Amino acid sequence: MENENKKLNNLILEALKLKGMNLEKLSQLTGVSEHSLALLLEEQFDKLPPAPYVRGYLLKIAEVLNLDGRELWREYLKNNEEIRRSGKEDILPLNRFAIPKLNKKIVAISGAVILFVALVIFRLPAFFGQPELEISNIDENPTIVREATFAVRGIMNPADELMINGEAIYPQKDGNFEKNILLQPGFNNVVFQIKKLLGRVYMVEKQIFYQTSFHLPGKKKLKIKIYPRHKIKTAAIVPPYF
Repeated sequence: MENENKKLNNLILEALKLKGMNLEKLSQLTGVSEHSLALLLEEQFDKLPPAPYVRGYLLKIAEVLNLDGRELWREYLKNNEEIRRSGKEDILPLNRFAIPKLNKKIVAISGAVILFVALVIFRLPAFFGQPELEISNIDENPTIVREATFAVRGIMNPADELMINGEAIYPQKDGNFEKNILLQPGFNNVVFQIKKLLGRVYMVEKQIFYQTSFHLPGKKKLKIKIYPRHKIKTAAIVPPYF
């Protein structure tokens, strides 16, 4: 074989030179610590982790350096007595360049929780807080009108709930609404109650004064009678005949 007269460390060093790499760069690309790489190159196999880990190291190194990792393992290390066999308490040495693996299920659940919380915070003003209500045609308080029917108009958030004088109002998609109110002569109270989905009720009260036209009957002349037999003339007011 081509590698029979070469040691494993020589093969790795030659491949590093061809790639223009050093141990630090190789450690970054493979996830194998620089300490473990140095022990491997110095052939201090007894100080390395057990065989399964060393095999994993070698496969990663070979992949980066374009070598046949399985062949190198079989030829140089598989039957090497200096390499420890695996045991229950074996722990793989940590590498400062290695990216820790995350549990996909935990990541998915955490992401869903974060997304839900962000959505709730973003939509919170739509459920709580003071709603917006604009009444278009009641400018003054009171507003004076001369017709018995008055159309209250305004605009609101279509997602909010509005009642006018205890009656539910259903706005259009753009939030505009209109409600006809039958007025009584004089002052009329118009009570607006509006709330968001989970918020408290806010109340606005307006007054409309319905001014009616009264036509008074025409004036009639008063009839005055004078009684001459009295020294003082007394005028008696006789009511007109209707």
